[in-house]
Amino acid sequence: MSQFATELEEIVSRRREQWESAEGESEASPEQEEGAAFEAPEAEAPDLTQARSLLTEPRPAGFGEVLVTEAWLAPEPPEETEEDEAPDRQQEWETRQELRQLNLLRERPLLSYDARYEQYWGQVRDAQQEATSAIFDPYTAFVASFADADVDGIAEHRGEARQYGREADALLEVGRAYVAIGRLKSARAVLQKAAKADPLHPKVWRHLGVSHLFARANRAAVGALERAVDQVPGDFSSELALAVARYHTKDYGGAEEHFRRLAGESGLRATARSMLACSMRMQGKWEDARVELSFLRDAQPGDWAALSEQCLDCVKRGEQKRSGPLRARRRARQMWKSLAAAAAGGVWLAYALAQDLFEKEAQWATIPLFVLALVIVRGLRGISGGELPGEFGNAQQGLPCWQTTRWLSPRKSEF
Repeated sequence: MSQFATELEEIVSRRREQWESAEGESEASPEQEEGAAFEAPEAEAPDLTQARSLLTEPRPAGFGEVLVTEAWLAPEPPEETEEDEAPDRQQEWETRQELRQLNLLRERPLLSYDARYEQYWGQVRDAQQEATSAIFDPYTAFVASFADADVDGIAEHRGEARQYGREADALLEVGRAYVAIGRLKSARAVLQKAAKADPLHPKVWRHLGVSHLFARANRAAVGALERAVDQVPGDFSSELALAVARYHTKDYGGAEEHFRRLAGESGLRATARSMLACSMRMQGKWEDARVELSFLRDAQPGDWAALSEQCLDCVKRGEQKRSGPLRARRRARQMWKSLAAAAAGGVWLAYALAQDLFEKEAQWATIPLFVLALVIVRGLRGISGGELPGEFGNAQQGLPCWQTTRWLSPRKSEF
């Protein structure tokens, strides 16, 4: 019995020694922990020089919207298909959109900046400077221009605005700071006061126009930016903003004139050429749009070539819908729909009148009459071909489509 107890004590002691040694290895000293933390490799910053696109758009957030800028890499290549099976780009895009809405598509941007954070405006500026070969929309440039807004000096600038001769410049800085902190409504009001204080201050008019664009008050933006362009003809930033504002008001002819003067081979000038082609497409100038896109594709290979192919595909589909056999079939189909609706409305109207022609209930006959008139007018518009089709681009992930961006939809609220 004593021998068994002795062996048991030896086993317990050995176990205790093993546990203590294991605990000693797992519990490092503060000096060792500090050294280990110091030696741990830091997470590498994303390489923005490899970004394919840098795009800014408003996103739903709570009861309103917020500006978001994202940098995207090129999407993964699609699965290989047989040579005789040409991929349907529009079908692929629709499928991707459905998967994205169901949160089943695991696509993530390289990075994403949000206007609810103070450093947003500076981050967009820095990203734009690093992603020199990326495709980016004009709004990214507009956002970057507010990176140096003096948010901390709002009170000081308000005091300067009371001094004689300094009101416009001081209110301009206050307005820019208000944009940077998300007080867009206040920014527009302050910038309007600055424009009233000095109507010949082109920078005030440009910032007022851009703030209107952020609020999607596009017609007001056109008025302000026209003043800026008239005072400083040839100013790239002001004319680009004016071209975008005209484009959003569906003045595609006016937008075309501005984008033509701005179009080039790189950076925002390449973006202007792309939007020039889209302005032509919206006017049915198919061949002119092809020329501009072909030039852009040949002058800027790589991602710009992919964007040009996307836009050329859009032009091709738009032309097919507006001309040739497809157009004739579309008109015939629209005509039969209108005739059927008119016949149904006529029967309804005749029944309502015959029900009781001379009593008060006959006033209900005006409802089908009104509906019938709307149907006929709508049908005639469709038959005349005066409307452009509503499908644009294929909006491949990471590439912009100027007709599917949220900037063209009505604004919900302040961001």
